Amino acid sequence: MMNTLSIRSALFFFVACGGALSACGSGGDDDATIDVDGGVDGPCGFEDRYLPYQVGYQWSYRVTDLGNPDVTTKSQVLTMEDDAELGAVIVQTTTKATGTTVSALKRVADSVLRLRQEDRDELGALERTTVYDPGQNRLDEAPENLVVGAEWDDVYTVTITDEVGNPVSTGERTDHWEVLGIDVDCSSPLGDFSCLQVRRQRIAGGVSDKQFFYAKGIGKVREVNANQVEELVSCQ
Repeated sequence: MMNTLSIRSALFFFVACGGALSACGSGGDDDATIDVDGGVDGPCGFEDRYLPYQVGYQWSYRVTDLGNPDVTTKSQVLTMEDDAELGAVIVQTTTKATGTTVSALKRVADSVLRLRQEDRDELGALERTTVYDPGQNRLDEAPENLVVGAEWDDVYTVTITDEVGNPVSTGERTDHWEVLGIDVDCSSPLGDFSCLQVRRQRIAGGVSDKQFFYAKGIGKVREVNANQVEELVSCQ
């Protein structure tokens, strides 16, 4: 498990920022220079990848529920931790209206893999832990996958335990990925970008169908599924 101090530190960061990265001076101000090609000269200045992951990177999203007019916010920040089980990992702390998700990730070759996820309620109490073996792919940027029409499958095992570590379920999942477009025009409250558009369908072990829009040097600009839309508001 991740050490309690790291999780508390991450939670304190978001409480101190009022649950939104913009309160801590994140990107997206009126003076930001937006690079419509999605390069590293854009408002984030991240590494030149579609899914940049380095310690200190931060994002904030507007989340719109398509079933009703509710609009909430979702914020993410990356830190580093030396985990007793996984070794050195990047910790992504996601704060949203329903609580906090703390994920342990590693970059392996051209992929970012999520190895473990802890879901916590609004007060920070652990609800469940999910372990992904060998890892759930967030995006595979291998050159052969960055062309229109590219398709591939990711297969992994998911093990879920409750708040005290009792097993809840174990099963295999298969995610099917397809590249729908390169240099696709996509927009968000932060600006207009040129994006990689991919679709991820869960074809075994559950139901999930999402489309993602990524801009180089920025990361995820939009995420769309049947129930909601996430749009990038700020990054730093």
